[in-house]
Amino acid sequence: MIISRLDWSKPLLSQLHKIAPDYQKWVNSAVFRKCRLFSNPILESMTFTPWYVVPLFWIPIILYLGVSQYFEHVHCEDCIEQGLTNLQFLQHMAAGLVIWTLLEYSLHRWVFHYDPGSSLKLIQLHFLIHGMHHKVPFDGLRQVFPPIPALMIASIIYVPLQCFLSYPLIKLTGGLIGYLIYDMIHYYVHHGSPNDGTYLYAMKRYHSNHHFVNHDKGNEGQSTIIKKMYS
Repeated sequence: MIISRLDWSKPLLSQLHKIAPDYQKWVNSAVFRKCRLFSNPILESMTFTPWYVVPLFWIPIILYLGVSQYFEHVHCEDCIEQGLTNLQFLQHMAAGLVIWTLLEYSLHRWVFHYDPGSSLKLIQLHFLIHGMHHKVPFDGLRQVFPPIPALMIASIIYVPLQCFLSYPLIKLTGGLIGYLIYDMIHYYVHHGSPNDGTYLYAMKRYHSNHHFVNHDKGNEGQSTIIKKMYS
């Protein structure tokens, strides 16, 4: 058992050197408490958000992009190039959703669960982008991605991708729809109560396994989860 040497009343990022040798075990031992990352209040405010802020922020952006791109490429009277059909428009949006799914899967599998070893900088980076979520998985303000850093990351990813994709803004719209659905489902499987036997119940159970039993696959039983949560 790892005895935490951190002062939880102070920002954690600046204290991670104290548990660096045991970071992997420590970060995967969930606790029911809240944490602070930065001493700077502006930086700290960008690390948490209520779940409902995410759809309030992204839905208007998605609607604006979708409608503007539709009238520019489908329902246009003076299209510079041959316009898209409704089906082609939906196909480009679906392609964006697929790209988002592959991107999220790749990040979660190979980046979010990357072993930072003994490097303090990598440990701090890992804790900031995903480790924190595994350490305090019950904190409802840290279950979804805050809009401002999410917007910054989306912009960084979009800049190179637009050079290789046709109709990049349509695909971006589809990707943002995929992201929003993902973030809302992720919050629900943490805090919702789906009925036994439903798909969401199975998803909640699988995700609980991921947090409390097997951090890579999550293929153990619910009884083991309960034992670990209350032991």
